[in-house]
Amino acid sequence: MQADGAALERPGSVLLGRWVCVAGVAALVVMTGGWLFLGTGTVRTVSVGAGLVALLACVLMVGGQTRSGGRMSRVEAYAAALVSVRAHGTKRKGVPAVPAVVLGARWCWIRVTALSVAVVTAGVLAVCLGFAQPESSATAGALVDAGYVVEELPIVAVDDVDAAGSSSRSSTTARYTVELPAADGGGAVPATFRADNGKGIREVGEEYVVAYAPERPRLGAVGDISVEAVEARLDGRALPYRNIPFVAVAWAVAVLLAVAVGTGVASRPRRERRVGGDWVALRATVTGQAEHVEEAAAAVAAQNGGKSGKSGKSAGRYACLMLATEEDGTGAGAEVPLVISAKLSAAAPLVTGTTGWLLWDPRGGGKAKSAAEFVADDGWQLPGRVPGAVAARIAAAPRGPVPIDTGRRTGLLELGAFWPRTVSVGLLVGLLVAAAAVGALLVPVNGGWRVWVALVVVLAPLAGQLVAKDSTGAPVVAVESP
Repeated sequence: MQADGAALERPGSVLLGRWVCVAGVAALVVMTGGWLFLGTGTVRTVSVGAGLVALLACVLMVGGQTRSGGRMSRVEAYAAALVSVRAHGTKRKGVPAVPAVVLGARWCWIRVTALSVAVVTAGVLAVCLGFAQPESSATAGALVDAGYVVEELPIVAVDDVDAAGSSSRSSTTARYTVELPAADGGGAVPATFRADNGKGIREVGEEYVVAYAPERPRLGAVGDISVEAVEARLDGRALPYRNIPFVAVAWAVAVLLAVAVGTGVASRPRRERRVGGDWVALRATVTGQAEHVEEAAAAVAAQNGGKSGKSGKSAGRYACLMLATEEDGTGAGAEVPLVISAKLSAAAPLVTGTTGWLLWDPRGGGKAKSAAEFVADDGWQLPGRVPGAVAARIAAAPRGPVPIDTGRRTGLLELGAFWPRTVSVGLLVGLLVAAAAVGALLVPVNGGWRVWVALVVVLAPLAGQLVAKDSTGAPVVAVESP
């Protein structure tokens, strides 16, 4: 059974995937930043609310795309990408020459990086929503308007205790009562407030940091464990000023690590480049999937009796596409490994047997891997990377002139472009549950329940994906292999 051809050719899934990668992650970052660093006001309300709505819209649109067009397996999504890109390439009779321009490739890197940043930011948001809740009571606003002072006052009563765990050191929210000095010098005025203590509960007689209006003590009080925390609650901020730099730096470092992960998995974004006469151009045929072992890793394995190390694994050993070349300067039929950013077990069967040109610029190669392009004879271009040692060996050998066709155009093969059609129902449900949990945590009510709901934010998508992997009856769309 073949899928609806119109469904494969239309760019809806591809455009939706790109929009979600950019808008969804931006909404998550704006919502998290607004929640952590802004005080109570219109700006924070709009940023947090708009971010949550945008995230829900992304999940619902991906679900709608899957429901309307049918869910695809990864192999079917790769095949759909291959079918759609073939229409954009220029086809030539016989052996086509090398295109004068190779296309830039950036969306694979954006997808991987966006996912990494989203995971990191969602974790930051869940932790901060679970442990930090801005003050939004009328008391805080009234104290700010009336003019307040912050003092340490003894606790005279404790009740309505809500502990996050059974340990005596668990985070505990309780209602504390202190006595405020009367404005006219008369009897003390009792004031009650709820506060969270990070370790256990404060007892009667201990002092608590409290803000109150000396001229109007009957307005009540706002208390917390430090002066900075009290002022943050009065300002409506989730974090005290002294904690903001630490959280901001930790978040920034985590985001940079996420970007590094994206670059390591998908390589750096590539701009459009013009092929020169000094480029390496090899006629090659994809022979399938294999494991490549770097020369250094192979030497270590030989010294260890065939093992790469204590665990038997090595960073110099990885799966890749293998291309049989017609000429590489050292003899006919040599094989060149090409690392691609895709699941090889799904991609290799689709491109095996395809003949084309393997190209790279020897001047721009890295020590580990050199950016390369495989340009198929039927008009598509697949970005990849050739191991640095292999690229250097081939580039150093004598080569003939590069035949360039200035009129030839190619289409970029983005194997992951149809990812919205591969999202499982279980994962979508998990994301909706997580979004609902975030909405619940935005409610200005403190308590030990917040920690458990924050765990739901993190675990619901994971559980949904695990359920989806165990499911055997998921409907998919069958696509003919090109």
